[in-house]
Amino acid sequence: MTAAVRIVDDAPVLDLHRFTLPCGLDVVVHPDRSVPQVAVSVWYRVGSSDEAPAQSGHAHLFEHLFKNSKHLAGRLHYEVLRSAGAADANASTGADRTAYHAVLPAEQLDLALWLESDRMGYLLPGLSDERVAQQRAVVLSERRQRYENVPYGAERFAAAELLYPEGHPHRHLTIGRRETIAAADRAAIVDWYRRWYVPANATLVIAGDVTPARARARAERWFGSFPASRRPARATPAVAPPAAPARRAVDDPFAKIRRLRRVWHAPAAFAPGDAELDVLATVLALPGSGALWRALVYDRPWAQRVAVSTSSTRLGGEVHVVVDLRGEAEVDAVRAVIDDVLARARAGDPAVIDERAVARARTRRDAAFLWRLEGVARRVPAIQRYALYHDDPGAMAADVRRYRAVTRAGVVAAAAAWLGPDAYVEVETRVAR
Repeated sequence: MTAAVRIVDDAPVLDLHRFTLPCGLDVVVHPDRSVPQVAVSVWYRVGSSDEAPAQSGHAHLFEHLFKNSKHLAGRLHYEVLRSAGAADANASTGADRTAYHAVLPAEQLDLALWLESDRMGYLLPGLSDERVAQQRAVVLSERRQRYENVPYGAERFAAAELLYPEGHPHRHLTIGRRETIAAADRAAIVDWYRRWYVPANATLVIAGDVTPARARARAERWFGSFPASRRPARATPAVAPPAAPARRAVDDPFAKIRRLRRVWHAPAAFAPGDAELDVLATVLALPGSGALWRALVYDRPWAQRVAVSTSSTRLGGEVHVVVDLRGEAEVDAVRAVIDDVLARARAGDPAVIDERAVARARTRRDAAFLWRLEGVARRVPAIQRYALYHDDPGAMAADVRRYRAVTRAGVVAAAAAWLGPDAYVEVETRVAR
């Protein structure tokens, strides 16, 4: 029996078996007989990056609607899964995918696949105007609770609006605009479903206590009768970086600490420079050693927190520098320190980017890869992500090597290429009195 995870040339290799059903469904099987559980995951290649302006928020709204279907007799998927002993079951929407997953006892594999098959092929008979209205209200409530009535929610919207032009799908975040969510009706949802929720636009991962032969037989049983389908084309709107800094101040009644956020455009997921900027984020802001952290927390007690992070989608990425200000720290003085540290990073100053800091960041990334191997529930999202962006569910070893190949020179070059002195947007959050 092949091990679920092997180390080959010092990189992890997962035992994977891939095939495509006649309907177009991509299926990946990852056997791991160590625990009597199975994880079933379906990712559809559709998210907020696929929304036209009038569809803002539709991808996430649809995820909420995708919880009952024709043959459940009025029950919800989560109710059925819990009654079958599911250890985990959830759904999520991102910029580039909508994900559904469940972890169950191994003998419940047929149940999980039946539920996913029913959702994929038989959603519309259970979709009423009343259900659409109910879930619209739920999503609008979620928008208020997680985005509008929380500290720093306003800055998230402001940063996106400054960074992306009108009409770009990233301008209004994955949650979407309140107006377009409220206007979504059953006809719009049906159009979304018929375009994006076809078998050829999905990847099914079956992982855990199952043989490849059994997984294939069960997938063929539950999805084999679907008609052949084609993967829809995805629009790829481009966006240019700002030619000059764009700034906005927001008064936040929920925030207790002033904040300064700067955002730059960055490479798309897995594009050249993506890994280097990820390493740079750690080099700059790792507590205790990061150059920007030291400059604003240790050398000058002006910041309560300094964070640098990256995110990436199929349309591009972002680099965020976030500073939470102490007491009466002067915003302009903090801006000057950020400018100075980043200018030195672009110039390759070893006091900002040195070999040891880059090596430390690479090691932390290596540890993160190992953490993803802990159990099938952690491996499945990684398998899906590589299938989504690489069309290769087994690309983890290549990704590990990609990060191990990051050099100090490459990090400096990425900083110079992407973190231009004028190519950012900035949001200052002020504490409303």
